[in-house]
Amino acid sequence: MFNAVSETGSFRGAAEQLGLSPSTVSKAIADLEARLGTRLIARTTRHLALTEAGLAYQASVATALDALGEGAEMVHAVTASPRGLVRVTMPVSFGHMFVSPMLPRFVARYPEVRVDAVLSDNYADPIGDGFDIVIRAAASLPDSSLVARKIMETPHVVCASPEYIERRGTPSHPMELVDHACLPLTAAIMATDWVFDIDGVVHTVRVDGPISSSNLSVAREAALAGAGIARVPYHVVAADIAAGRLIRLLPNFERVEGAVFVLYPAQRTLALKTRAFIDFLVEEIGSIRA
Repeated sequence: MFNAVSETGSFRGAAEQLGLSPSTVSKAIADLEARLGTRLIARTTRHLALTEAGLAYQASVATALDALGEGAEMVHAVTASPRGLVRVTMPVSFGHMFVSPMLPRFVARYPEVRVDAVLSDNYADPIGDGFDIVIRAAASLPDSSLVARKIMETPHVVCASPEYIERRGTPSHPMELVDHACLPLTAAIMATDWVFDIDGVVHTVRVDGPISSSNLSVAREAALAGAGIARVPYHVVAADIAAGRLIRLLPNFERVEGAVFVLYPAQRTLALKTRAFIDFLVEEIGSIRA
């Protein structure tokens, strides 16, 4: 009641806010002052004003009420069910390979949650573009007000189809790639310079080939078709390598150059629907390791 009087500047205003009678509020404030042994509110015929003691007490009351509200939200987070719309955006290749297959399982587990999945390789700002979650693959992230949770580290792996290897042979050293048909990614800086760790030293190998693309899916499909050797993040071809559709080459020379992150705006209490989606994502794909 004291906080309501402080906010509204009158007993009547506080009474209307709380659904009580002005006399009930006035008596409660008088009892509070008597209990504290000091005057909290200076009363005149025209308005109310907080005393010095009242200002100090009001700051403590506001902090306490905030803490109580946060406690109630935490209890709600434990006992309630996720519901509402989750807007999430992610790179096209990552979305097709990992997120699209998991979405039916997610909504089956959380039937009151709806998902709007936007697959795009364009940079997205969670706050400005209205997304709850942004999934981003990057070597590092710039400083920002966003919360970043790393869900997967991934090396760049060199791979080719069994048909290509049968036709052209298996390179045993990165320098041998200059004699092979390679599939550069033009979206990368220095796309035709592939980076390797050779005896603890970083080396680059200039490669060339019949197909280059800015999209990981194109490189993967070309490798699957036997057109050449691809160098892509491990998670892009993990299932293909496990199934034998692609053969992992030069594993002793690989470098970890990136990771997959989940980004979301910093909030005191993360919405249940957002937390549920992030936890499910980690459960589904966070165990993928090279």
